[in-house]
Amino acid sequence: MGGLDDEIRAARARADTWARSDQQKAERERSEADEVQQLLVEAVERLRPYGSEVLVQVKPALFRGEYAANGQRYRRITQQRCWKLVRMSGRRQDEDGNREDDWMESPVLLLEDGTAGRFWLDNDMTPQREGEYVSSHAPDPLMKQTFLDTANTALPALVKRYLGEAVVRYERTG
Repeated sequence: MGGLDDEIRAARARADTWARSDQQKAERERSEADEVQQLLVEAVERLRPYGSEVLVQVKPALFRGEYAANGQRYRRITQQRCWKLVRMSGRRQDEDGNREDDWMESPVLLLEDGTAGRFWLDNDMTPQREGEYVSSHAPDPLMKQTFLDTANTALPALVKRYLGEAVVRYERTG
């Protein structure tokens, strides 16, 4: 019977180690998320005097809409000042994980409310004004993969780097 008791104790020790590891990982992720949020808010304050770009989020409308694409009308649901952190493009994945066929511009934008994400812009929305980004899609959340970075760098360090580059770019271009 002693052999089984030893194995049970060992199994409990392994389970405790895994539980502690999971808890430490969750705490690290919360800490990183808090740090990223603080960086985003600070960057908004530094960028506020610069740029005049706007993100317009739209949704399908039955009759009247300001924007039209492929015979579908869209109406504005939100509009928010923004700053481009990274210029990107690609093929968006739908809710089922399938890649869409159309290549889309998908910049990483910092919004005036202190949030950021990768926004998939609708290619054929009209009219699309200068400095206006139009999207009918939910943004991809800000995460390490957002930046397509393969280096072993934590998300806060990546965000800090791209925010710093954006601040300098906007300072120099006005």
